[in-house]
Amino acid sequence: MDKALKLVGEKITGTRKGCEEPTYKHSIRVADTLKKNGYPNEVIIAGLLHDIIEDGSMTAQELMDLGFSERTVSLVDACTHDSTMRNKDARWVKMIARLIDLADKDAWAIKCADLFDNYRSCHTMPNVRAAFIRTVKAPLLLSVTKDILGEAGIWQELNQEIIKK
Repeated sequence: MDKALKLVGEKITGTRKGCEEPTYKHSIRVADTLKKNGYPNEVIIAGLLHDIIEDGSMTAQELMDLGFSERTVSLVDACTHDSTMRNKDARWVKMIARLIDLADKDAWAIKCADLFDNYRSCHTMPNVRAAFIRTVKAPLLLSVTKDILGEAGIWQELNQEIIKK
């Protein structure tokens, strides 16, 4: 965990769009949400590292070489956008399609924790981006994960947050 936290702090730099918060804090909140919901360490660490390939210019192989478990790296990889695609929305849709094919509860839990944190910070985003998260990403993610995660606390928490709004 310490190695992952140090890596995220070093590699995920800058501030989140719309506020002065360091970008890496999002990764910490994702891991904290997974921990709060009782996920095992490999999943929590993968949640902490979920943006390290996209935003930290790392590769899955580099994570393996640093000693992260194959399971952790496979979860990080599953939750990573295809950076060869220019359109961010298309990248997200492709990643969701890949996650549907994988049907891995832990990978879905990471994406739910990720979206939950982004959903909570929508107010700092441009209006169009915030609206896309609220009206497309969140409802779609809840819909495609209901059968696999619907009983899980993390899914229930995200669902309740969306119902409130």
